[in-house]
Amino acid sequence: NESDESVMAESIVTGGGPPYVSIAVPADYVIFTVSLETGTRAVDERQRELERTFTALTARVSRAQGITLEVGEPGESAPVQTTVAKEAIQNYGDRSSIPLVFKFATQRNDTFETVRARAEKFISEIQLTGRTEATTGDLQYIGVTEPRKHREELLRKIADDTRLLQSIFGTPGNTPLISLSGLEGRVKTRPSGPLELEMFIPYAINLSSPFAPPP
Repeated sequence: NESDESVMAESIVTGGGPPYVSIAVPADYVIFTVSLETGTRAVDERQRELERTFTALTARVSRAQGITLEVGEPGESAPVQTTVAKEAIQNYGDRSSIPLVFKFATQRNDTFETVRARAEKFISEIQLTGRTEATTGDLQYIGVTEPRKHREELLRKIADDTRLLQSIFGTPGNTPLISLSGLEGRVKTRPSGPLELEMFIPYAINLSSPFAPPP
């Protein structure tokens, strides 16, 4: 999914060491991975089982509040609206599957345990056709829907930090010059709590004297 969202791939990026300035924000959703799998002997019947299960599931998700379904793996998924079940089926040996990514929106006063309980209940109630099984992945990930909406807050904090550095390292009549690089980069995130993310922009900072060196 190429939309402006922070999912697993960006939740674990540290990018060039700890940031100088960061902010903590609550997670907007928790990602759960699910694999629809079937081991029915006939390949065409396996496909029909998965297609029927997938169709029923997408219809149910469309009626649900706070649940988004995508096809693929975290960081490499596509909306169900742009995916045909037949094209999403993966065949390997005597089994076939469809990898899914669920995003369960967090609610006020949620804990990770309450979100997980809500997700597990929904997943356990998936209507399965034939020998289809729904297997939940071992790992979960947190994310925010629009990292760039926090960009201005981050830049203001970086500007405040820059002024602080000038006041600390400056002397009367000699305010150091500060140059920053990397601020054009994207806002990145990494988990800082069960339902909290640290957001930052990796950047480099350089302090120098405002006076030219003697010849």
